Amino acid sequence: MKSDLIDITVTKRHETTAAVQVHDGDKLAWLPKSQIEIEETGDGKTVIVTLPQWLAEEKGLV
Repeated sequence: MKSDLIDITVTKRHETTAAVQVHDGDKLAWLPKSQIEIEETGDGKTVIVTLPQWLAEEKGLV
C-alpha cells in the first residue's frame, strides 16, 4: 500500500530515541521516528516533518 506523504511545520517539544513530540499550535502528538523525516529550520524549535497522510490524520495534525 502506497502512502501519500505530506509536510507539516510544527514545534519540536521532546525527543527520545524512538519518537518526537511535536506541537502544531493546537495539538501535542508523539510521532515515531521510523515513520517520519525531520528537517530543522534553523531556529532550533520549529521543524518541518514529512510523514504519511494517514499518520498525520491519526494524530490529529491535519
